[in-house]
Amino acid sequence: MKYGLLIRHSLKTYSYREIRDEAILAEKYNFDSVHIDDHFYSFEPEGKQLYLDALVVMSAIAVETHKVKLGYSVLCNSYRNPALLAKMITSIDHMSQGRALLWIGAGWRQEEYKAYGYPFPSAKERVDQFEEAITIFKKLFTEEVTNFEGRFWRLERCRNFPKPVQKPYPQIIVGSSGNRMQTIACREADGINMFLNGEETLKERVNLINKKLKKFGRDPLKFEISLQTSVTLVRNENEKDDIVGEILKQAKDEKLTKEKILENRFIGTTDEIRGRMRILERIGVRKLVTDIWGSPSIKDPLKLFYDEIINH
Repeated sequence: MKYGLLIRHSLKTYSYREIRDEAILAEKYNFDSVHIDDHFYSFEPEGKQLYLDALVVMSAIAVETHKVKLGYSVLCNSYRNPALLAKMITSIDHMSQGRALLWIGAGWRQEEYKAYGYPFPSAKERVDQFEEAITIFKKLFTEEVTNFEGRFWRLERCRNFPKPVQKPYPQIIVGSSGNRMQTIACREADGINMFLNGEETLKERVNLINKKLKKFGRDPLKFEISLQTSVTLVRNENEKDDIVGEILKQAKDEKLTKEKILENRFIGTTDEIRGRMRILERIGVRKLVTDIWGSPSIKDPLKLFYDEIINH
């Protein structure tokens, strides 16, 4: 199992210095990659929490680190012309000497689209745009000169030099659990990143992914299935109950139960977390992208995760 550290997301906003320090720690603790989300402002009602641009931040992290891969969770296809994004990812790949990742989805946060003046088309059209963008990325990463005529974009003798350090191009991962996005991933991408929604549902999704890979003549061993969820480390059952109780107390969903929380989040001792990692591996998950939390008795949950899980 490989591990990616999710440094920033809607409930965990950081200054640049904090993101940098966390990325350096992730590298020290042998995480495969670091990830930040691609939003313009936080999900809090007033929207005043720190939110720096994802690609600008990652270009800085590229020169602050040396071996950890640089990813997202995930980039929004609608926010940047795909030719421009290909250039930006290529630039970060050179700045990092071949560590850039292109993890991307079709976009979903309507409020943010409207706030920044982007049109918000239907889900079908956003996926149509995404499908066209994937073609553009791959062409610009590999072709000397690209001409392209699509529904949404037209490129005329477009050049992307230098080419990425990674060959044929940086890893392209589709962020989605939707059926059509899953099909696009299996046909065109290097993998898919999904949220955990129960292990039985996960098994069904992985089985369907493997069927689609077979249909498109893809090697499942070369296709990375990753899962995104949080990990909270505890010392004992009492601490677990306290944390779950606090989640239930703060939740707006009255139907939420302890069982549902523990099904979709990893809350437990290091032995319990290792056991769940083994289950994920048997299902077919190759990477976990996660933010690491700990009960009050755990002073350094990131180091404990490294000592007892990554390095175990």
